[in-house]
Amino acid sequence: MNADADSRDRGWSSRVEPGVIRIAGHLVRSALDRRVPALPSGVVGPEVDVHLGQLRRIDTAGLAWLAAVQAQAEAKGIRLRYTHAPQAMRQMMAVYGLEGLMPLESGLG
Repeated sequence: MNADADSRDRGWSSRVEPGVIRIAGHLVRSALDRRVPALPSGVVGPEVDVHLGQLRRIDTAGLAWLAAVQAQAEAKGIRLRYTHAPQAMRQMMAVYGLEGLMPLESGLG
């Protein structure tokens, strides 16, 4: 695998649709080093699902990044709920006690 393909594999993307933010790829430290957490433009509340069904990897940096975006959304009066979260994210949230701060829903979106 060449370096360009490797860097694409470790990247991530988001797409905003009415009531949904879809996140795909690898939400890991190496992909987040230079990206400031920011609620994507075009997100309108009061409730928005963050669909994680295409998220292939997440680490603690990715979880912290999502938590920072969560805080921004709350400051704007927008409630985020996370759907189709990978098992690794569910486990990290349990370890760090984030279930109450970042609501997880299953089978939505």
